[in-house]
Amino acid sequence: MAVIRNSIQETTLQLLQFIHVATRKSASCGVILAPCADLSPRTLEQAKGVISKNDISLSVQLFYDDSNQVLCAVLDGGTLGSTHYASLVLKDFLQPRRLLHGRLIVSSFPESGKPTESAIADFIQQAIRSKGNEGDIRFLTSDDAATSVLIAEPDDLVREFIKIRLELKGYRVYEAQDGQEAYDVFFRELPDLVITELNMPILDGYQLIRSIQRHEPNEGKVIVLTDNHLADHRSRAYESGAADYVTKPLSISELEWKIKRLAGNL
Repeated sequence: MAVIRNSIQETTLQLLQFIHVATRKSASCGVILAPCADLSPRTLEQAKGVISKNDISLSVQLFYDDSNQVLCAVLDGGTLGSTHYASLVLKDFLQPRRLLHGRLIVSSFPESGKPTESAIADFIQQAIRSKGNEGDIRFLTSDDAATSVLIAEPDDLVREFIKIRLELKGYRVYEAQDGQEAYDVFFRELPDLVITELNMPILDGYQLIRSIQRHEPNEGKVIVLTDNHLADHRSRAYESGAADYVTKPLSISELEWKIKRLAGNL
């Protein structure tokens, strides 16, 4: 039965209990948090049914933090991949009913880290802080993520595809739609690696690479991902300071291999 709960502390303890039971039983537990308003027990049961019908192999529990207006979905046996897919189903249920008021935050334990009380409390806070950013799906990020990557890509579909694939691999991902935004994000977050298109508004990829190299002259910092196939574009990118060059159409396996190789050289 879906239950209405109150307070961050109680929700934290409830989530911890579910996660610990699930990981002892099936080694993994998926969790989705979604800022929602005005959820009745009936609506919770309907949402639970939608998720359960989508994947009958997963045991699903839902409860609602009424005071902070956060829906919690717990998937016994859920991996990060299956939980992400379930979050898409949940989003499709909530959005048309105008119930979703922020980002869906997705995690799977132990894939997303050790489920400590402080980590789960921070998980809940991430969902609460996302209110107003309706419709996005994000993966739980932790301070001990192995490698951080900035994706500078004007194409929303390409950028989102790469972001999801890298987050599923455990990377902390930042994103930018143009060169100026990428410049600002880079100097604010100082990611380990940058993936950039060359053709971008405001600052192009060459200017971005040179700016990064002036600040971080290490080799292995920037991977170019671009439509430009000509040899002179490739040469200019390397002269600007790029560590590698990948052309579109995108081979995600090739890009992942290059990221992994370069990350190991940092």
